[in-house]
Amino acid sequence: MWGGFQPARPRGSPRQVRPCCVLSRLHRQLIANDSAPGTQQAALVVVAGPTGTGKSELAVRLAESLGGEIVNYDSVQIYRGFDVGSAKPPAASRARVPHHLFDIVEASDEFNAADFARLARRVCEEIASRDKRPILVGGTFFYLRALLAGLPEMPGRDEAVRERIRRLAARPRGPERLHRWLSKIDPQSGRKIAPADRHRVERALEVWVVSGRPISTWERPPADAAVEIPAAKLGLFLERQQLVAALDRRVESMYAEGLIDETRQLLERYPRSARPFGAIGYAEAVKVVNGELERDAAIEETKRRTRAYAKRQMTWLRAERNVQWIDAADREKAFEAALRLLTEGKT
Repeated sequence: MWGGFQPARPRGSPRQVRPCCVLSRLHRQLIANDSAPGTQQAALVVVAGPTGTGKSELAVRLAESLGGEIVNYDSVQIYRGFDVGSAKPPAASRARVPHHLFDIVEASDEFNAADFARLARRVCEEIASRDKRPILVGGTFFYLRALLAGLPEMPGRDEAVRERIRRLAARPRGPERLHRWLSKIDPQSGRKIAPADRHRVERALEVWVVSGRPISTWERPPADAAVEIPAAKLGLFLERQQLVAALDRRVESMYAEGLIDETRQLLERYPRSARPFGAIGYAEAVKVVNGELERDAAIEETKRRTRAYAKRQMTWLRAERNVQWIDAADREKAFEAALRLLTEGKT
């Protein structure tokens, strides 16, 4: 095997880790009978959709109308200082209603979906204890899935294996070779994980080496998976041409608002290997700062990766159950539709 790795002998079928239900206050309020008699209304609200569809603004307006508080499930917005490239809500929006799980982690810290789920459950419990409604908004659906349905019990970190993988990554064309290796042993993950997403590629290879099983078989929930935490799921969408135009405008705005300068300042605080530098926009900005890419080329590459990411988000959402779809072309009509769905108990 390339790099001298031999996978462990495969173990049995992955065991699903159930959502944590020891949070008594949240558990009691997961189903609130606030609507018409006989109609159940989920206490948690999820605002989902591809990037660029106006999820953050819609979530804030819903929180203002419903007495809610925002809970982030974006894996880049959790990092302190990574503001422009993650489209983190501005201070003015965050002052309108309470926002949670933004700016909670240093870029040099280890943080994963299990960590997020643990924190998010605690935050949602605290919000529910104040008779407020948690409104989850973001774009990292694996984080959302970890919160609502739990995670498979995958192998933990193995520092020795991870260090060997990182040494391979440091070789010439190492990241490309690692992704080819991943695609060979786990085609499903190879298609799903972008070559530039170094941390996820390394984690997938680590799981395969340690367990002898592709990470995609661990991530796939079994047929008898636990019933997930009830949530009202609102999915925003745009017609393709509208979405592409919105995504391109968003990327151009990020660069105009100082993405490269922000990245230059962040590189003075954190190593280039820090996880958020692999995110869309930051990866390209790092190359501009280091003289490896021209600004215009970086913008075009960021647009390309953003479109691909939005496509993956829509693929995930289409497979999700019980999503109420809302056309986001008209922001005011989208808000009215969302509010009507939530207040009339149809979610």
